[in-house]
Amino acid sequence: MPRQVFHKNANYRLVPEFYFGNQTKVFEAEGLVFEGAKIEPSVTPSKRQSFAMRFEDGMESGTLEMYGLAYSNRGWFKKRTRSYVLARGVKNSPSLTQLGQIYETGNIARIGLYVPREGIETYGMFLEGWEPLISALRSYSGLGYDEKAEIIDLIQGRGDFTFKERQLQQNPNYAALRRDIILAIPNLTSGLTAIQKTPMEISVLAHHIINNNAVPQVLTEQELAYAAENEPRIMQKNKLYFAMVKGYPSVFSWNNLGVTYLNLYHREVDRSKKLGHLNAARDAFDNSNAIFQNPFASFNQALITALLGNYLDSYQEFFISMSLTQSEGIRMLHQAKLGAVSILNGDYRLAAMHLNQSERDQVNLFNRGLAYLMMQDYYNALISFEDCAVKDIENGYPFYGLALIAARNGEDDRFFENLQKATEKNEYLKQRAMVDLEFLFYRQEDRFKEIFR
Repeated sequence: MPRQVFHKNANYRLVPEFYFGNQTKVFEAEGLVFEGAKIEPSVTPSKRQSFAMRFEDGMESGTLEMYGLAYSNRGWFKKRTRSYVLARGVKNSPSLTQLGQIYETGNIARIGLYVPREGIETYGMFLEGWEPLISALRSYSGLGYDEKAEIIDLIQGRGDFTFKERQLQQNPNYAALRRDIILAIPNLTSGLTAIQKTPMEISVLAHHIINNNAVPQVLTEQELAYAAENEPRIMQKNKLYFAMVKGYPSVFSWNNLGVTYLNLYHREVDRSKKLGHLNAARDAFDNSNAIFQNPFASFNQALITALLGNYLDSYQEFFISMSLTQSEGIRMLHQAKLGAVSILNGDYRLAAMHLNQSERDQVNLFNRGLAYLMMQDYYNALISFEDCAVKDIENGYPFYGLALIAARNGEDDRFFENLQKATEKNEYLKQRAMVDLEFLFYRQEDRFKEIFR
């Protein structure tokens, strides 16, 4: 502040405000108060204060303004200056964060965590649940009633197979239990017994179920699960899992039905229909967890929280969900989402830590690069974006990330080369690039305009 504007009986306060749409964010600027009586004549008065706000849609084109308020010590005088524009728009590169797992046709990300039809984690996820294990345990003569009851409570409780197996391993009777019971159950590692019908027969009957010309029970639980898992069309997959929860309600069928609703939500444009799909998904995951709390439905509930923009709560929910499994693969999926929501929470160092423990697929590599970009660690960001491009050369996102690095570093040729690739591969990125404040410096250049012609 200019020293000459102050008087020993006069004070001055600066008030920053952010305007977007028809909304105003007023920052409490207690630190930007200058008291005339405390200002040394030989010192130029200066103050520094940081402010933060949660990002909302429309802020990209907002304006940061500030006005001054002069007032006397005794309140005899108060005068406000006009507002001055300090900055226009918001750089919002964290919004590029990917919450999906993999990309499908048309650059649409598949979201949600299906329970797989086969594998050790699926044991206990189907309609018959843990009954074969419990039945074998009840008829086992090697343990007493109380010992059996303790084990049954454990296997009917929260967590997936690896979670429960880890707890069982702490039981003094585990060695005998594994030898005499667990290894004797034939489908323990596959989740389901083998299907009897041919794939063609299953496909024909599944078609009748989809069109309401047959009840779900014309296929066994195993066969209906096979049909739903192998159906590529999301609407038809939804109908098969919907039929499955009617005929064979289970952790498996309820969770996977919910995932189909999540992906219908992700593809829908109409707001009311999107909300309907999201509510249906939430109900399905609640039903899955009601049978027993599991990391699949809990993961998907946390994802819904993230999709609704509540990233702090979503982080906590993903963390709790990860505690329901000891499966390395499922824990890596949780680490990926913990990293993604950490970016959206603004904790980029934490995001990088989580993403370094996730699978190195194209989505996680991009998010990892984005976290390093926001930390201004451009070396690691560059490596992650380049690795992402190698994984999927047709994905425009890593090239957009490389363009962001080049723009920040003033590398003109690399900027235009990577922006060209990104906008050619993804229409959304093309529309975003035209208004992205990260590229403001280049907007008036002919090479920039040429990309969008």
